[in-house]
Amino acid sequence: MRQLSLFEGRTLTAEPGLLDGAAGPPPGDGAPAGQLDLFAQRTLRLSRAAGAVAAGELGEARRTLAELAALRPADADVRRQSDRIAALDRELARAAASAAPAAALLEIARGLDLEGGAFASLRRVLLGRVAAALRAAEGDDGRLEGQPPGYYWLAAGEVAEAHASLLRAVEARRSARALFLLGDAATSLGEPAARRFYLEALLCDPFDAALASARDEAVRGLPDVARYELEIEDEPAAWSAPVGIVTGVLPPPVGIAIALDDAGSGGAAASGGAPDRPWSPAQDEALSMARRFVAALAAASSREARRSGEAVIEARRAMKRLAPALFAAYMARGGGALQGG
Repeated sequence: MRQLSLFEGRTLTAEPGLLDGAAGPPPGDGAPAGQLDLFAQRTLRLSRAAGAVAAGELGEARRTLAELAALRPADADVRRQSDRIAALDRELARAAASAAPAAALLEIARGLDLEGGAFASLRRVLLGRVAAALRAAEGDDGRLEGQPPGYYWLAAGEVAEAHASLLRAVEARRSARALFLLGDAATSLGEPAARRFYLEALLCDPFDAALASARDEAVRGLPDVARYELEIEDEPAAWSAPVGIVTGVLPPPVGIAIALDDAGSGGAAASGGAPDRPWSPAQDEALSMARRFVAALAAASSREARRSGEAVIEARRAMKRLAPALFAAYMARGGGALQGG
């Protein structure tokens, strides 16, 4: 699976970083005391400008650099930095006033230095603004390049804001993408419900590219467990949910609002709707079988089934027909009430 990347397919040009110019000769090199004071003023003002850039306060950064330029009119590095900040400030103003501010802000964020420093911090600030602009325009379940606002808040490092937005998004529409991202946010916050969100996402659409970048390493590795440990060669990602349940990575499928029967027809789940991209017939068939396996797992571990040996036997027969190796793993782990996640 491909790793999701906000900057996929883009060539980023590294700009000179703020404060990358020389701060002046060190003390003791023979410079007069007054000149050393100017060097100290330069360093102080550049530091203040960097802090303003990192906070997204480009107007303040411009004023600070203008003060420094007045003190050091011959300083080419200060002029260069001042020109860059001024151009970026104007670009942001145009983006905010555009018909599609979220998309315009995202393009600016893509052009910023990713190597750290003030401009990397500014990039995160701008991604938060992208999220806010997208939500203002389309709501928490809006999409920009296939991603909801919560994705951009996660990229900005605003995990609590992302979590709240994604909760509202899945209340509006339980899409696999929003559920995967909600699992990521909950994982980052240490919430026990995180793997439940992942389970629902995997039952909805295990072929969504978000699985490859899931923040929970055990969840991210489920397709490999299916392929290499359980020898499921055909569409192993489709089997991520039952494999996760059987191995204890994911919780039991109790109360999950996703169809566990043979959904068919492009995999339109009961509450999740059609996938963002059409599935192949092989993917559709594999997920249908995986969902039926999960339904049989749930049936075999229900209280009603445990009161009826015949119901348990029938559920186990169904599992064995659908995926013999996975059924063997289930039996090797006790074959009883499910535990996990």
